[in-house]
Amino acid sequence: MNDEVNVSNLQALQLDPGLTDAASAPNTTEAGDTFQPGLLGDVIAHQAQLPAERIPVLQSAPTESGEVLRSADGSAFFVPVATLPTRSKRSKTPAVFLEADDTGQWSLLVWIDLVRPAGAPKDAQPLPVSDITALLTATASESTATFSVTDLPPPDAGVMRRLALAVPVDAAVMADALRTDMNAAVVVSGTVYYRDQSTVALTPEEEEALQAEEQARREEVERFRASGGSDEQAYRMAQLQSEQAHASMSELLDVGSASMLLGPGGGGVPAYLPTSDKPNRPIYYHWNFKSGADTQEGMDPDNVWVDSGAGLWQVSPLPNQYFVLPHEYRLAFDVERGTPAMSVLLVRETGAGAEGPAETWKVRVRFKLVPWLEPQELEKLRATITELEGVSYPQLVMGGYSGATFDESSWLRDLGGKALSSEGGATQVDARGFELVLDCSMEFYTLLARLLAPATGAATGVEGRVMLDLRTSSDEQAALAHREVPVKIRLDRPDDGFLTTEQITAPFPDPATWPTGWTPPFYAKVRSPCAVQADVSGVIAALLVVDPLTGVPVDHARAAVAPTAFSVGLPSAPPVQPPPESAPAAAAGAPVFKPPANPQVGNGEVLVRLTQTESTPVDPRVVSSLALDFTGVTVRLDAAVMLERVHELGTSTGLVARVNVSSYQLKHPESLPPELADVFGIDVEVKRGTSEAVTVSLNRDTSEASLDIPFGFSDLVADLHPDQPKFEYRRRNVATKGTGEFSPWESVVGKNLHITPVT
Repeated sequence: MNDEVNVSNLQALQLDPGLTDAASAPNTTEAGDTFQPGLLGDVIAHQAQLPAERIPVLQSAPTESGEVLRSADGSAFFVPVATLPTRSKRSKTPAVFLEADDTGQWSLLVWIDLVRPAGAPKDAQPLPVSDITALLTATASESTATFSVTDLPPPDAGVMRRLALAVPVDAAVMADALRTDMNAAVVVSGTVYYRDQSTVALTPEEEEALQAEEQARREEVERFRASGGSDEQAYRMAQLQSEQAHASMSELLDVGSASMLLGPGGGGVPAYLPTSDKPNRPIYYHWNFKSGADTQEGMDPDNVWVDSGAGLWQVSPLPNQYFVLPHEYRLAFDVERGTPAMSVLLVRETGAGAEGPAETWKVRVRFKLVPWLEPQELEKLRATITELEGVSYPQLVMGGYSGATFDESSWLRDLGGKALSSEGGATQVDARGFELVLDCSMEFYTLLARLLAPATGAATGVEGRVMLDLRTSSDEQAALAHREVPVKIRLDRPDDGFLTTEQITAPFPDPATWPTGWTPPFYAKVRSPCAVQADVSGVIAALLVVDPLTGVPVDHARAAVAPTAFSVGLPSAPPVQPPPESAPAAAAGAPVFKPPANPQVGNGEVLVRLTQTESTPVDPRVVSSLALDFTGVTVRLDAAVMLERVHELGTSTGLVARVNVSSYQLKHPESLPPELADVFGIDVEVKRGTSEAVTVSLNRDTSEASLDIPFGFSDLVADLHPDQPKFEYRRRNVATKGTGEFSPWESVVGKNLHITPVT
């Protein structure tokens, strides 16, 4: 939109071009120094392995995936089956991700679950599997690829292991192969370990020793009975002895292994994922977006808005991302200017001259509006999605709506405002953030300014609403649902999401020294990017364990935060620190453990300490980032001061006040009194407000002059006019005996200033 006024009164401009630029919460830090990227998979893989003495003894060797076998004591074991899971419990989209990193390198990422085969007894246990490899097979050789394989935490008890597969790819080639090649498959291989009872061959000495041990155990049970032990107690003793005998026997058996394909039926896991199957479409969303294709091809039309008790939400086409609705719209905060995102500009009406009267000018006002998400309500919705979807820590963002319109409030319509390119007072907007551009008459802007910053009383601001159209049914013919979101434009209550966080956790103490139940805390530095004070009354925090490949949180831990309330933003304020961590209770005689000291932060910054509150804490070494959301934030702004600042930063298109300065005495020096007879000139300084003074010099040859002084927005709001400006002036005499002192500043209203010498 240009700066020539030939438009209606209201225009909406988009702010955010891409899906992932949407409003989201909370603040998530980058990975800290304590994070060990390779450790997550190593820890989980180690947990999945059985020590050699616990590898079961089978009656026969395993031969294929899904096979159920019996051990010597009749217990059931199975070979896990590799399957392709969906992204979440309710999702139908396979856990396949075609993603690009910051350098533009595309990768194919796949999750594979090793699960219990259908029909296996409930008490059956999985056989240990290691040396897992995976490759993508396809008809065309350029589409085949060998994956790297790491472990992720299993999502539930039904999954024995979750594998994360990754390989760099040519995105165009891979997208085409997955969509069109019916032979595409992920082939997963592994080595299954067991002990084979048929392979044991005892020496005479070993067999004699085992028989002696068995006889000794029977005699021990009989002595227990003879001493008064009950039959039940004797039975339990015999059971324990039997298990000990089995363990002794197992130690004599060699560990066997069998390499096999782990896919269903001993084959590969199908990876033919055509977009004709609607749940497959989100796999290609990012590729469609980056390649310029229609992003709607990456949307699953069956993913509709879900109305839960905690609010509305919808599955996004991106992994672990869910669309939510804002609780209201607020003015964005401009951190560079240190003000709410409002700007003003004086513009001419068509046909008006540069010297035209004040009523030929209008004021163009821009409001940048962004969604505001209430942190505590958002946390309730996150908990609901976590339970329903079976994900660890869902990312909540704005998006997913079918349409959005801004409906200007009644005060705007009543004063003659009309929406540009709209009907019925509604303007199409991008609900993830938009600008409102308003062209006002002087009278209209005066009213607007008084609403934003009244001379007395609290600011009421300006209110409107955004109407969102939502698809709540998979039936494409069904009517859209509508939701109303309030718009609240207030200079003293802008969006409060400008605070930043940075993880600064120091190295952990030696784990061997950690007391029982203690885990090292995490730390984050909170600061304001501008010199504006914000009061925080609470913090919602979590420690995130993130899959390094997909960026999806696979585990998290809730955390207590200290301090819980603080002020931040004033650069000269001393740093805020939590109290030192208390030493955990030590057992009698044990050395006292000293927790690590708090890291240091600078002036104007706040250090917050995060301590796990989970009964079963996560390994702190695999925590990759911290999530913090600030509640009850109050931004310390005065509406009148902010409006004045907006006016100061505003620019005009040449609107000035011209002042004519003259001196009758200099024009007629014979009228000067004898004591001023040597005065031949007068210097005059004129200024308005805090602007720099403008100087004009008069003398006997030039006794008249004119000067232009700026005419600002504050003057307009005060109902002043350029033809009758209010300004201050002072003067001094210039004489043959020297230049005199300036007179005190005097205030005057008008465009003609008549000057007399200083007496």
